[in-house]
Amino acid sequence: MFRGLYTATSGMMANNRQQQILTNNLSNANTPGFKEDQTVLRAFPDQLIKAMETGKKGTIASQNIGTLTTGVYAQEGIPSFLQGPLKETGNSTDMALLDELLPVNPDTQQKGTMVFAVTAENGDTRYTKNGTFAVNPEGTLTTSEGFPVLGENLQPIQVGSTDFTVADNGQVVLADGTQVGRLWIGHTENPDQLVKEGQNLLRWQGDTDQAPQNVGDVALLNNTESFVKQGFIEQSNVDLTRTMTDMMTTYRGFESNQKVIQAYDRSMEKAVNEIGRV
Repeated sequence: MFRGLYTATSGMMANNRQQQILTNNLSNANTPGFKEDQTVLRAFPDQLIKAMETGKKGTIASQNIGTLTTGVYAQEGIPSFLQGPLKETGNSTDMALLDELLPVNPDTQQKGTMVFAVTAENGDTRYTKNGTFAVNPEGTLTTSEGFPVLGENLQPIQVGSTDFTVADNGQVVLADGTQVGRLWIGHTENPDQLVKEGQNLLRWQGDTDQAPQNVGDVALLNNTESFVKQGFIEQSNVDLTRTMTDMMTTYRGFESNQKVIQAYDRSMEKAVNEIGRV
């Protein structure tokens, strides 16, 4: 009896965690460059049920009855790096990465994703898909959170003011024609190794030899000159209609598991108060 109670409880906990992830996706539907998280549900190991009986001469025989599922759990939320729609802003400090133009690797059959490089508060290099940039009082190109945007030399890009242009290949040119370097635009075919850290930052957790590489160093992209589009931002890839539908489905699953627990509670109450008296 209690095994079913535990199974229903684990289902409620998984539904609750899934609802939290969906709620976070919904709250960031208007956050530029945000990538929605997809919940991964895993089942606990099944248990083999056997019938034991005493045979002749005291021997114990067993017969397999079947397996018992012990419930599920929400393992993690995995970001989906599908490109969101582009929105034109006309601001010189807004930039969008054109993942849709990436060629498919014939070996892996994957496109991967591109990211900007920034310097986090602790001085480490982090990545971002949010191209809503700004220029700080020192003339440094920064993210909307104030993190310096890096160039190919992994040093902050100095633009002086908002009067500059960015070519399709990431080359930054000031109003007087001075070239101040190219933006560091990284490419990886394993975006599932990028972990969200908050403030629109991503951290690489995989092997260092598979970390995002500058597009200029990736042989696969040498024939692709269009990496970035100035005056545009990449919007969130959250599908509002599907997210709302998933939230309703998750809520109904939670409610169903709740009713199962209530049924077990009534059964145990009868077992204790009525059958126990007999």
